[in-house]
Amino acid sequence: MAKVEPDLQTFGKGVAIENLYKHVEYLSVKIGDRHLWKEHSLIETADYVESAFQASGYTVKRQTYSCYGKSVSNLIAEKPGTDEGTVVIGAHYDTVPGTPGADDNASGVAVMLELARLHKASLNRKHLIFVAFVNEEPPCFGSRNMGSMVYAKHLRERNAAVDVMIALEMIGYFRPEPIQQYPLPCMRLFYPKAADFIAVVGNLHSSKYVSFLKKGIKKHSAINARSLTAPEYLGGISLSDNSSFWRHGYRAVMVTDTSFFRNKNYHQETDTIDTLDFEAMAEVVKGLHYTLLKI
Repeated sequence: MAKVEPDLQTFGKGVAIENLYKHVEYLSVKIGDRHLWKEHSLIETADYVESAFQASGYTVKRQTYSCYGKSVSNLIAEKPGTDEGTVVIGAHYDTVPGTPGADDNASGVAVMLELARLHKASLNRKHLIFVAFVNEEPPCFGSRNMGSMVYAKHLRERNAAVDVMIALEMIGYFRPEPIQQYPLPCMRLFYPKAADFIAVVGNLHSSKYVSFLKKGIKKHSAINARSLTAPEYLGGISLSDNSSFWRHGYRAVMVTDTSFFRNKNYHQETDTIDTLDFEAMAEVVKGLHYTLLKI
């Protein structure tokens, strides 16, 4: 089969910005807090994500299970590819209590939904699975009730072959000021001081995809991308849904604005839509879209 060479002129940045804003606004403004203890919030969020997938032409599967006596669901949409191999693209849709979670993680969900929309009309090589995960935040993080843990376990029990999982975790906060922090002080000698880049991080097992995604984002978008491959215990690189896939033996990377190393609104009531940079988010979408087509 001939190589798929995406036409970089087909990306509509204005449409992407509009869609990203619409998704973040609905999740963080209309719904707000999204967690088990806010009645119906997770149900309303799942319904919205499902409708967004369906509007892009997908059939949606719900992976529903019981957590603290309540029914919760992961939302799954799939796009067949022309070749063998599978890539999972996921983002969690819940928040900690007391925050509207615009960056954490309505931004990640919005990017995932926009990637799903763009790929529906594209000829991708790999089978793509887009998943909105429930229950990433405490008290479920790292437990059997974590949505990505449930899904990764489901894949492993069926011996599903997954090339890589990509966790979209906080992708909206960008600033030109030198406010960027790092887990190790010496990293400021090698990484930017301005908080204006997107990070691709992963464990040693996933190093080839960390490099591939970073190079692809830089090539196909106007946003700077930096990478970190490290042991899983370093610097918070295991604090998202990628860790569930690591635990089940899969390669996984996290794409992030670096969370609390940059965004002072992390897990606060000030994590609001007006703090996000939707133009930068659209560039991340563009970079990921064309990079995914080349995996």
